[in-house]
Amino acid sequence: MIKNSITLVFLCFAVSIFAQKRALTHEDYDLWKNITDTKISNTGKLIVSTIETTTKRGDGYLQIYNTETKEKFTTFNGYDASITADERFVIFKRKPSYNSVRQEKKKEVKEDEKTKDVLLIYEVKTNKIYDSIARVSGYKVPKVSNGWLVIENFKKQKPKAKDETKKDAKKDTVKPKLGKGYKQSYALVYDLKSKRTDTIFQIKDFVVPEKGDTFYYTTTNHIGGKKKKGNQVRKRDVGIFVYDIPSGTKTVIDSTRYLYDKLAVDKTGEQFSFMAAKDSTHLDSIRYELFYYGDKKLTNLVDTQGKNIRNNWELGNGKASFFSENSNRLYFYSKPKVTYKKDTTFLDDEIPQVDVWNWNDKLIQPEQKAKIKDLKNEAYISYYDLEKKSVVEIQDETFKDVLFDKNREQRFILGATGAPYDVERSWNFPWTKDFYVIDTYTGKKRLSLTKTALQPFLSPDGKYALYYDMEQKHWFSLNLETLEKKNLTQKLKVAFYDEDDDHPALPFMYGFGGFDKAGNGLIYDKFDVWKVSLSGNTKPINITSNGRKKNIEYRTLRLDEENSNLASYSNNELLITSFDKTTKSSGLYTLTDTGMKEKIKSTTYFINRYKKAKEADVFTFQQQNFDTFQDLHYTDSNFQKNTQLTDVNPQKKDFKWGTAELFTWKSYDGKKLEGIIYKPEDFDPSKKYPLITYFYEKRSDSYHTYYTPRPSASVVNPSYLVSNGYVMFVPDIVYEDGKPGPSAYNCIVSGVEALEKLGYIDSENMALQGQSWGGYQVAYLITVTNKFKAAMAGAPVSNMTSAYGGIRWQSGLSRAFQYERSQSRIGKNLWDGFDLYIENSPLFGIPKIETPLLMMHNDSDGAVPYYQGIEMFMGMRRLQKPVWLLVYNDEQHNLRKEKNRQDLSIRMMQFFDHYLQGKPAPVWMTKGVSRVDKGKYFGYDLEQNASETPKTTIPSSNR
Repeated sequence: MIKNSITLVFLCFAVSIFAQKRALTHEDYDLWKNITDTKISNTGKLIVSTIETTTKRGDGYLQIYNTETKEKFTTFNGYDASITADERFVIFKRKPSYNSVRQEKKKEVKEDEKTKDVLLIYEVKTNKIYDSIARVSGYKVPKVSNGWLVIENFKKQKPKAKDETKKDAKKDTVKPKLGKGYKQSYALVYDLKSKRTDTIFQIKDFVVPEKGDTFYYTTTNHIGGKKKKGNQVRKRDVGIFVYDIPSGTKTVIDSTRYLYDKLAVDKTGEQFSFMAAKDSTHLDSIRYELFYYGDKKLTNLVDTQGKNIRNNWELGNGKASFFSENSNRLYFYSKPKVTYKKDTTFLDDEIPQVDVWNWNDKLIQPEQKAKIKDLKNEAYISYYDLEKKSVVEIQDETFKDVLFDKNREQRFILGATGAPYDVERSWNFPWTKDFYVIDTYTGKKRLSLTKTALQPFLSPDGKYALYYDMEQKHWFSLNLETLEKKNLTQKLKVAFYDEDDDHPALPFMYGFGGFDKAGNGLIYDKFDVWKVSLSGNTKPINITSNGRKKNIEYRTLRLDEENSNLASYSNNELLITSFDKTTKSSGLYTLTDTGMKEKIKSTTYFINRYKKAKEADVFTFQQQNFDTFQDLHYTDSNFQKNTQLTDVNPQKKDFKWGTAELFTWKSYDGKKLEGIIYKPEDFDPSKKYPLITYFYEKRSDSYHTYYTPRPSASVVNPSYLVSNGYVMFVPDIVYEDGKPGPSAYNCIVSGVEALEKLGYIDSENMALQGQSWGGYQVAYLITVTNKFKAAMAGAPVSNMTSAYGGIRWQSGLSRAFQYERSQSRIGKNLWDGFDLYIENSPLFGIPKIETPLLMMHNDSDGAVPYYQGIEMFMGMRRLQKPVWLLVYNDEQHNLRKEKNRQDLSIRMMQFFDHYLQGKPAPVWMTKGVSRVDKGKYFGYDLEQNASETPKTTIPSSNR
């Protein structure tokens, strides 16, 4: 009796708790925030986090945490933060409030009169704001030096008469003379110790070195250039200057040229380079010269007559020059001169506008169009040796890419070209290149690797390149001096290629873990990390040893942003992450002489986004699971204690959420598969729940992922679904070559049927949803099964025969390679595999469809041609199958604009709610929205509530 009473009390309490929570709505998205940036000071004393509203329709804040004093400082709408090298100040910008920006847009306030960012300077010692500067567009702080920064300001607002009104204002024939600050942007040189500022008017550009007490800048005249015969002319620049911080003096370096551009400074600030043009030639034909400034002397390194460059070449002005780490080399770009004989007797409207496609083109016309800026700026790198006063030509037209060491100082580097294989990129994959070893002392080039798919890694000592050969499926080292190649893994009995890859192409490697402190390469098999000596003289060692046995994936961390190919350490012990393939949880280890030492225990979280202080063992990381937002944590005690620093979304406690669980089953052909089931938090196994199944390749490893409620770019949101009474299922899919559609059926429908056997799925109310490759599979599945009551497909391929010959318009690439070698997995060209293209195309199965289909396909989709959605829509319309197509204008493959994401979220859930929960259909589904009503009436009204007079409804939580 007592036990029953306790149970009853507990149930009543639980019901009361759930009753206090409410389901997520589309109006709630703006409540959620995200951590968009984290910075750690050099010694780890300060951790700065930027928190912004996920939808950008609201305000965020910046948080500064002092790991020594444990003090926390939070400020409204801060972002773009920098920490001074001495850790005395944090400098950041503050955005105007979202509401004020929105109101200014509504009032159509002129750009110059809009509220601008404020620069704030926070003093660590006092834990307070130290100073502020209004109307700031940007700033730069020296990376190593202390005590000063340069701030760029928008021009000042013109003063208004105190009592002036539009009605009574009298025209004053004498206008007050305004200073230069009211006409152009200007810069402030700010002294952090005294708060003194020095103004630089007419600022155009400036560069700040990592260390030192000088910086360089250019200024320009306010009076703009005029157009000549329709050609744009730039404004004249005043000159180029050096600023000395201790004395505050400004010294003219040069003022005789018309334009100055591409400023570059070495890390010490003692050497400087820039480009300049002599006259105001039209923008498309400006000829620049390269100048070097050092020891207070200006030297013309490259002139318009060809000094220090190859015969009939000219300086490339599309890319800036740069210095090597030790400042001994100044790198610059040049290119062959190209002159066009233009018939000046033609008018512009008499010149034909035509793209000439040639079957021998290396790049097809759409790819050339997508890369037109890079193609126009294409140039080849050389360097000027500042000690020897000589030029070494590193690159020529033989190859397009150069792979440098970090410091740009090693003798041997690599050059690469895909030119011999560019044509076959349209249908072949992976794409391959030839690699050359370049002697930077002499410029000599030697062909070293041919038809190689993956980029090699240069060793820290400059002696070797480490690379993976996809054909041989092994790791090799290349001696950069002798060109000797050694197979480093041929004697090992484990695979270093992806054993589970199911594409009709060569499998990729598992990955590269960086170089350790001794210069050894760290490479991955499916589970473990191996150490290989690049000389090949010692046997490879499995340094994690037990990953395969325990079904744990071990990987290294590479946290040094300046040395991204170096593995990271804590207390001189190699950092190793773990991912349990069974539980999908993460952990962290260090590698010691005696083995692996656990630092963060693998529990129920996915841990990522590690960062490390440059000069100390202070780390930050984020951890999450489906129920826990990825708040920021830190440790400064060798992971003895981990502290949570942020609580970004406390409002989550007010909403109904849910749970995630792993689910296994066997496909129809007997393969063991995994998936994720998301359930409402008040789940009752005795009830029946509507089911939405979403899929994209393999997703079960994302089991511990937190899904922020936010407007959808293309897919359903698990958090929103479970909050609103749905069960969501995400099955893994494995594929058979030539059968992408049947493979999807084999995995997805078998999983749904296994899920139905659990007893809580309402089999009469199930739906499918997917985007892109998932969208294709949704469209295919409804042609082979009528099991689902509704389906939503985003950007689906409907007709593989027409899609095969289509273009990925964003990149300009042919789509053929996707079908022959990549995701679409046909494995043959259209003519050799014609039947497979027909069998796998949803378009040809439309007569069998009985499932209502909602599609989204946007008219600027750069991945899947827009006409694929139209073909599916028109086919279903012709056969009078229920179908809707949402086309968002000037939108990409996935929606970019928040207003359109909000709209899709509303319509997609109205569609599912109608078919799966029996809610009234919205007007846009029953009557549509005419072209005349577009933008005025959205059709969200539900049929039983729809008024005769259309109402304006704004698809946003801001009304």
